[in-house]
Amino acid sequence: MNKLNNQTLALAGILQSVALVDQLASNGECDTRCSTASLHSIISTSTHVDEVFKSPAQLSIGMAALKIALGKQTKSMQTVIFYALSLINLEKKLMKNPALLAKISAEINTLNQQDFFEITHSHSIARLGELYKTTLGELNPRIMVKGQQLHLSNQRTANHIRALLLSGIRAVSLWKAQGGKAWHLIFNKRKILNTIDTLHRTGG
Repeated sequence: MNKLNNQTLALAGILQSVALVDQLASNGECDTRCSTASLHSIISTSTHVDEVFKSPAQLSIGMAALKIALGKQTKSMQTVIFYALSLINLEKKLMKNPALLAKISAEINTLNQQDFFEITHSHSIARLGELYKTTLGELNPRIMVKGQQLHLSNQRTANHIRALLLSGIRAVSLWKAQGGKAWHLIFNKRKILNTIDTLHRTGG
């Protein structure tokens, strides 16, 4: 898979994480299949995008969101884009903080070694949520998620939101490892949109 394909999949991974966050904050639930793929990406040790995400189908929410973000943006998509840009900035700060990086890596290694809870289990999601809260959640400016207070105040939903934000950081790292740059989002729009269409047609 070429670099542009990998960059596009990783970008879709970022957009998927935050689109799912927006779904949870607004409705209290989100797409299960895509959420599972995003959560699994956190504990994947691979540095290859096509191994972290097995197929574009696992990124269907992210691909759709990316297409809208680069095309005719809707009002709701502006919130998702804001979250995505915030994650890109947050990942940059994380890379300059070795202590936080080490803490996150150690906890993810621990999760990888457990064999009694699936990553989508509420216990695992709670641990991921707490990990985000005590590490990335301490960095300023914090990502303030907007939505219905009924859902935001639900502990299980809050854990899920934080876990998905962590998966978004993972996707940002993958994107940057593939040479992804913020200016690509402005100047490579057409190429990225064409790549999304190609990935849809070929299935990867």
